[in-house]
Amino acid sequence: MFEKPIVMLDFETSGMSPEQGGRVTEVAALRIMGDQIVDRYVSLVNCNIRISPFITELTGITQSMVNRAPPASEVIPELVEFIGSDTLAAHNASFDEKFLQAESDRLGLWPSYDGVVCSVKLSRRVFPGLSSYSLGRLASDLGIRFHGAAHRAEADAEVSAYLLLRIAEKLHQDYGIHHVDPRLLQEINKLTAAKVPAYLKKLTAKPVLKSPGIIESANQSNAIPAVKRYRHYKGGVYEFICEATHEADLTPVIVYRSQNGSVWTRNREVFFEEVDLDGVMTPRFALIDEGSC
Repeated sequence: MFEKPIVMLDFETSGMSPEQGGRVTEVAALRIMGDQIVDRYVSLVNCNIRISPFITELTGITQSMVNRAPPASEVIPELVEFIGSDTLAAHNASFDEKFLQAESDRLGLWPSYDGVVCSVKLSRRVFPGLSSYSLGRLASDLGIRFHGAAHRAEADAEVSAYLLLRIAEKLHQDYGIHHVDPRLLQEINKLTAAKVPAYLKKLTAKPVLKSPGIIESANQSNAIPAVKRYRHYKGGVYEFICEATHEADLTPVIVYRSQNGSVWTRNREVFFEEVDLDGVMTPRFALIDEGSC
């Protein structure tokens, strides 16, 4: 389902904005991989603030619960480490990202997540025409059950994670996309709902394979010898098949096969892109020497 991990984040807070003094009271981060939640980080947070009666009534989080919780100086570094360099997602992502950045700034931390996906924006584009895109209403409309109280971080993050999986299912059903890259979701976020169908149809147009002669005439600095394997920077090993072009727009792509036999395509420039890993530029796909594993 998901080609790379995505971390679904949800904060409960003491206010609507860190600029107005709002602080984090609870956090849940759930890592989605493939078609399931594979790991989670959940904690109440003590930011040494007063919890208003309104927040307690809304979330069920009391002053005594927060007073007994681990301090932000402990929770936030653990959260940043848990997220790592995976893509971040949230329902109304600008809200949660704003608090993550504010709490990180207080501690001199620099989160290194790979972009942000907003499940509210995605839902508006993939499920257009619904009367409401609040998390509770989406859960009801799509048959997703809350396993806990709404307006608690873990319950909300879990429902949001299953919502993201439903969105991936919809992309598979309507457009035949078997492996969803988080960057695709980020691109969909940028489009209006009306433009999404045409964009996805163009993106998933069947590739037309080039002849060997055209492959050989490619830029030799990036030319890929036949029958070669590449290691992804996160560890997967893939076998190069050929270069191709999308029939719709002649975009150059690389066609490659994973160890489980599934065939994927990726834009040629992205395939050869270098990514920043802790300050070191590393190839996204590194050629494996013959005879090595």
